[in-house]
Amino acid sequence: MKQIFKVPDEKGAVLVTGLLLILVLTILSMAAMMSTATELKIAANDRTSKRIFYVSEAGLEDARSRLQVGASASPIYDNHSTSAGWTAFIGDEPKSVSKGYQSWNAMHARYGRLNPSMDYVTTITHKLDGSGNILLWGDSNVDGIPDENTILGENIYVITAEGYDSDGASKPLRIEAVKAPPITAPAALYTKADTTIQGTSTYVLGTDPCDNRPVPAIISMQDVFQNGNPTILGANSQVSGGPIEDNSSKNIDIQAMIDRFKKSVTDSYNVNSATLTGMTWGSPTEGITQQDPLSCTERNIVYFNTNQTYVKLSAFTNGCGILMVEGDLAVQGGFHWYGVVLVTGSITFTGGGGKNVTGAMLAGGTVSADLVGGDANIVYCSAAVRNQTQYMPLITLRWVELFS
Repeated sequence: MKQIFKVPDEKGAVLVTGLLLILVLTILSMAAMMSTATELKIAANDRTSKRIFYVSEAGLEDARSRLQVGASASPIYDNHSTSAGWTAFIGDEPKSVSKGYQSWNAMHARYGRLNPSMDYVTTITHKLDGSGNILLWGDSNVDGIPDENTILGENIYVITAEGYDSDGASKPLRIEAVKAPPITAPAALYTKADTTIQGTSTYVLGTDPCDNRPVPAIISMQDVFQNGNPTILGANSQVSGGPIEDNSSKNIDIQAMIDRFKKSVTDSYNVNSATLTGMTWGSPTEGITQQDPLSCTERNIVYFNTNQTYVKLSAFTNGCGILMVEGDLAVQGGFHWYGVVLVTGSITFTGGGGKNVTGAMLAGGTVSADLVGGDANIVYCSAAVRNQTQYMPLITLRWVELFS
């Protein structure tokens, strides 16, 4: 007998398949919506975080700019530079109090924000070592390279700023910053090689007529020779007992000193065995005599890369600030400079015309001061040395993002 098979009715299967498809699409749509919402929330949080970050950075810069000498109409003064407990606060009183401000404490000072539209509070303290000693940034080794020490230099400031948004979220940032320490100048003239000073009208003076902080006239790592009875005066060296300290152990890294100021150069020259005449990088005012210190309120940083050759400055060149030469420097004719002269190679004075360097000179090579036909005067002036870095922006030594 023939068997007949009847196919089951499949109309319901289409409905079930459609419902499953709709369910899958719904799940995918909800996942996409949740992912989009999450991404939008992350983006919003990122914007908020960046906004607060920038507010905190503004708090740091508020402190840096006001600690810089002569940079702000509302400066912050550190009148207790030797006190471990000194703290300055920037911000409104309630937030400053939350950071430890005590209005009755003589070691505490509070200042308003430079930008009232931003909500931040900033604290400034002295950096201390593990024993509670104040840490300084200066050249304690007399090698031309500043270091962290407790002996000499500028106070290191720990600056912490916390920015806030309208919802109460906050972000703290911290830097360690310091005023630029003075250039290392242990004598009116410092050299690393044999040095010759000659001529009756040659004066090398470490007496410091500016601030009465005398130093030796000449310090050299090699021999110092005198011809023609030059005048050399200054503080007696603790090593030699006179104003000249030759064969000294003081090894100053002049190249490192030049590298330190390259980012702040105002006038840069790339030359090869060049002679420049009548150059002016400032107008120093002369004293009554050639041996009197110059004066100047301008501050330039002039840099010469001689490509291992020399640059000759002649015909009454004048300037104020820091003169830096990688290579040899020759000075011929009139030359007046107020500030510091740093030369990695040798320095030579020749020709007529008065020459006066008020501040200090440091050379990595030989120095020959030849006064035939003119005066050469190197006059140590602590104010001229100090003024070149005193007004510079604070140096940021370290930066860290804090997490509460």
